[in-house]
Formats: sequence, C-alpha cells, structure tokens
Amino acid sequence: MQHESVVRFTMDGRPFELSRSQVEMALAGVDPEPVRSHAVEIAGTWYPVKQVLECATGVDRSDFISTAARRQLKKLGFPLRHD
Repeated sequence: MQHESVVRFTMDGRPFELSRSQVEMALAGVDPEPVRSHAVEIAGTWYPVKQVLECATGVDRSDFISTAARRQLKKLGFPLRHD
C-alpha cells in the first residue's frame, strides 16, 4: 500500500503537515476567487494560490506571500500557472 506524500513546513510560526488529499478536501465546494496572478489547479478548477493555502491551513492569506503558497502546492504536485 502506498502512502500519500506529505509536505511539512512552518508558516506564521506554526508547523503544518499537508497532503494532496487534504488540500482537495479543503477546497471541495469552495468557489474560486478571481485569479490575479498565480493560480493552482485543484480538481479541474483554477484557484488563486493564496486562497488555496488559506483554506487548507486556516492561516490568513495576509500572513504569507504567494511564493510560499506556490512552493508547497508544487511539492504536492498540483499544476501551477502565472497569468
């Protein structure tokens, strides 16, 4: 049986452990906000990267930069784009 990969990181002074399925579950039923710059595809829908990481971790998006969000989402294998 394969184990799902997990990323471990610290954000806003708190440790996090996040898997791809946790991100997908956190975004289930969430409407995407308009993408201004950096986007990530979750279950066929494009979301702003900061919206996704905020939903997945509970950390307010004003407390981190999009580069941090992109880095963790890329490690989990999500497709990214820059508009």
